[in-house]
Amino acid sequence: MGIFNTPGALLAGLKPAAFRGLTFHMPDTSVEVGRRIVATYFPGVDGRSVEDLGRDDGSVRVAGLIIGDDYIQSALSLQAALQARGPGTLLHPWLGEMTVVVPEGAASIRFNVAELRCVRFEVTFKLVPAGDLGVIAATLSALLGSVSSLVSAAQGLCTAVMGAATMGVAVWSAATSLVTSVGALASSAVSSSLAHAVVGDAVALNVAYLDTAAAGGGGAEDAAVIAAALTALVVPVAEAALGAAPSAIGAGGSASVSVPVLTARTGASLLLAIAGEIRASDAVGVPAAAARLAAGAAVLAYAVEVAADITYESRQDAAAWRDLLVVEIDATETAAIALADDAPAPVATLLGALGELRAALARDLNEVMGRLPSVRLVTPADTVSAWLLAQHFAGDNPSLVGAMFTDIVTRNRLRHPGAVPPEPVEVLA
Repeated sequence: MGIFNTPGALLAGLKPAAFRGLTFHMPDTSVEVGRRIVATYFPGVDGRSVEDLGRDDGSVRVAGLIIGDDYIQSALSLQAALQARGPGTLLHPWLGEMTVVVPEGAASIRFNVAELRCVRFEVTFKLVPAGDLGVIAATLSALLGSVSSLVSAAQGLCTAVMGAATMGVAVWSAATSLVTSVGALASSAVSSSLAHAVVGDAVALNVAYLDTAAAGGGGAEDAAVIAAALTALVVPVAEAALGAAPSAIGAGGSASVSVPVLTARTGASLLLAIAGEIRASDAVGVPAAAARLAAGAAVLAYAVEVAADITYESRQDAAAWRDLLVVEIDATETAAIALADDAPAPVATLLGALGELRAALARDLNEVMGRLPSVRLVTPADTVSAWLLAQHFAGDNPSLVGAMFTDIVTRNRLRHPGAVPPEPVEVLA
């Protein structure tokens, strides 16, 4: 092995760090601390009033460095991590683990023609202390933060298990075979769904990158690349379902063609289906099982993120989606427990992230359900008109009768609204 085969040999003293599971080197960092001081000035008075509004946890400025043949893809992954919603986990080589957010205009990524295979970036992270009312107290922000934590934990599990130094060639081959099959499962699921026209090409590119990553010879660096590619496999589906704006310029410099994005319901359903297929796939050996678990956990995280964007029409609708997501969380926890003896530390982190996700999902959906109407099941005494039913339930407010009539007809798929038989009818009340 040559003396310049690793970034550490090229630049002695580089410290490893990670943000949202994406690893990088941190040659320089600083922390701003102090008190929140507000000075108030008054007209005609030379003095001023100084008020202390409490401790300022400040910000953490990071100068980062990514070196490698895949530096372009790494820069795109970094961009996605910096633009992700909600707080994320920063693993600082000196200060340890911390929860941070990236404010607007606080990050920059730089390329230099004299530094090929190298990406430099600077980020000013804002710390999010436990109990911060600005971010953590909001149920949706807490849910998105737990989604990010689960993706990071999935990446950490895959990197730790697949990057073991004593892994044999046959074991590595079995693990990478599972990785490529997961990519094929995701591609097949997307191609056979209505999402193909929207995200088919983007998912195909991610699958190709995953296959390239799996072609490595083993080791911690190859495992980290596989983990990043594996957990980013279905990101195009989540972005399309969340309404991410397409780029103005497409491939070859041509103008992008506007295509409709997926609905949140369609995207969440597709992601849950992919997670189920990944979980049902065969895995030979602990590294392959870890890769399968990491991929399934990441898909589950994005399914929860997309489901949070669904406009629920009733409490029953929200409760049904909550039950679907909880079932998938339970299945992922069961798979993680099966690996606990072989990789206790990363599995414990993953189980903690799953527990956090379960609690955040319950808090968010309970808060949403409290604002939603409930679906009632009523049975008319005789054959009546849907219009009479609408008047009965919305007659106190005549302006709502028309909307109630339309909802009854649509919800129950009534072929003859003028003659509703004495059978159970759903009414949104």
